[in-house]
Amino acid sequence: MNTTLLTKKQALAKQFPNVWMSDGEDFSSGHVDTIWTGEGSTVDNASAFDYYGYTNTHGVHPKLAQALAKLGLYVDFYDPGTVFFYTA
Repeated sequence: MNTTLLTKKQALAKQFPNVWMSDGEDFSSGHVDTIWTGEGSTVDNASAFDYYGYTNTHGVHPKLAQALAKLGLYVDFYDPGTVFFYTA
């Protein structure tokens, strides 16, 4: 994981301690320079990701979606329970 992405991951972890995050390469070697997260993560006692529920924020809890946007991170759902954050 590059240092810029690592810094962004650390900022997110501080703001959202109940959202687990790992290096995307821990999931697969094809996910270089991504942050892997997903099912089991929570924001304000609600699921951080709901592929079918958070329709206005593309499956991401609104508070987390806002923080991701401020950091310049995009979201990609691998499946409804597996999510990757990445920079453009």
